[in-house]
Amino acid sequence: MKNYFIFNQEKEPWQIAAARYCVENSELGFTKDGLIRHIESSYKVNNRHIEQFWDEEIYKPSGREHTRPWLSGSSGSLWIPPLDLVSKITDYDELQEARRSSRQAMLIATGSLVIAIIVGIIQICIEIYK
Repeated sequence: MKNYFIFNQEKEPWQIAAARYCVENSELGFTKDGLIRHIESSYKVNNRHIEQFWDEEIYKPSGREHTRPWLSGSSGSLWIPPLDLVSKITDYDELQEARRSSRQAMLIATGSLVIAIIVGIIQICIEIYK
């Protein structure tokens, strides 16, 4: 049996992809069915997990007393993400950028250290063979 939470290293976790879909579609609103189709198009996730995400993040997020559809129509209710979900995506993106920057800084520091060692060895050799 495959683990439902395994994801391709190049993809972000399905929960982040779901939250990103909500945030990216917040201007016009999104439907629950649209969110489910989006997740199922790229990830293999158990429907219970998607339902849990919907309930906890969209339908009735923590700190909310009532549900919050933006607009109801013939195609279903259109929703907008709570600000907390927007903040989670912003934090995730900033963390990813910080990790990339950290890796780059480590590579630069390591390269600088290697160059300094090589220059030091060359200087020592020049002094020895004078």
